Amino acid sequence: MPLPDPISNSPDPDRYTQAKGGGKTALLGLPFLLVGIGVIVIAFIPPETRGGDPFPLYVAIPFGGIFACVGGAIVFGRQRLAIDRKGGTVEKSWGLLSKTLYSKRRELSEFDRISLRAEIRRSDKSTYTVYPIRLQGQESDNFTMSESRKENDARKEAEDLAKVLGFPIHDEIGGGLRVRDPDTLDQSLKEKFAAGKESNEIPEAPLKMVSRVDFDGSSLSVVAPGPGLQAPILLAIAALAIFELIFLSVFAIPMISGSGGEGIPVFVALAFSALFLGIPTVFILFILNKAVGEQRLVANRQSLEVVKGWIFKRRDTLTCDRLEECYLGTPGNLRTGKANALFGPSREIVAVSDDKRINFGKGLDEAELEYLLALAKGVIVS
Repeated sequence: MPLPDPISNSPDPDRYTQAKGGGKTALLGLPFLLVGIGVIVIAFIPPETRGGDPFPLYVAIPFGGIFACVGGAIVFGRQRLAIDRKGGTVEKSWGLLSKTLYSKRRELSEFDRISLRAEIRRSDKSTYTVYPIRLQGQESDNFTMSESRKENDARKEAEDLAKVLGFPIHDEIGGGLRVRDPDTLDQSLKEKFAAGKESNEIPEAPLKMVSRVDFDGSSLSVVAPGPGLQAPILLAIAALAIFELIFLSVFAIPMISGSGGEGIPVFVALAFSALFLGIPTVFILFILNKAVGEQRLVANRQSLEVVKGWIFKRRDTLTCDRLEECYLGTPGNLRTGKANALFGPSREIVAVSDDKRINFGKGLDEAELEYLLALAKGVIVS
């Protein structure tokens, strides 16, 4: 019986194709293409006809050509992935519309697993995280299938490919290595336990715990403090507070009182001050909310819920029939946002479904996290 075809519309059950490009992607490149063509066309129109100064061709053609080439590559560019199980090959090609300009083919026999991980990419102006999916073998070079910037998209695509190829996924997102068999990818945590694919041994409770635990065998409630006011957090709050004090004393008070802003209406001074004082205050409250706001985890046979925050509370819930993985990981350790730079990477309990990921326990000791994870799993699969 042929395997299902989750990534292809090919009528051949042994051949799977995946195409990227066109559609919404083409719309992103259309403005670049039109601007490039427009610049070149304008240069050929005599100045007396269009008005304005002369536009030299040696400036217009290179400038417009760059925009036109970039836009054209986005609008007309296509990337294709073809897996031929009967022929035992995988091929990746790039081209314009239906014309292939470059392709790379490998034998499927070279590989025995799919790698999924998170990697930081840096350019001159930005730093971002990608989630490459690669075929790997014992003695062969890796073959990159795709590189998505969205974790959930990469996870789904890796699972689709694993079902097609029958390869296990070596998942390194979140730190550590988790090997996921292709026949368990659509199973919930409960189903994996029932089939004997996972086990759960509850360790002894640590002698020193900072979280409050209420566990009766069928439900679990855990209340833990936030990560706390660590040095980077205090420095960030202090910097924002100093900025507010300087702005208040040097600009806001003189403008509102009229001593330093002649001709500025009071309502304009108030609005200007509210903007430059309000934004740093919101950032301070956001940082404090994550630092000192308590974390609450509630788990039972039906769902796992996490509530975080002090002033602004955030609630995330996963039903147990959708929860596929629950493990200790480091979510956010490759992110580049300022909040994560302040709070830093740390191990947390991570719960994952096909389209959602929630975490709990930032700042807790490793032994305490292992104990809480075992309790949560025990409740979920009971």
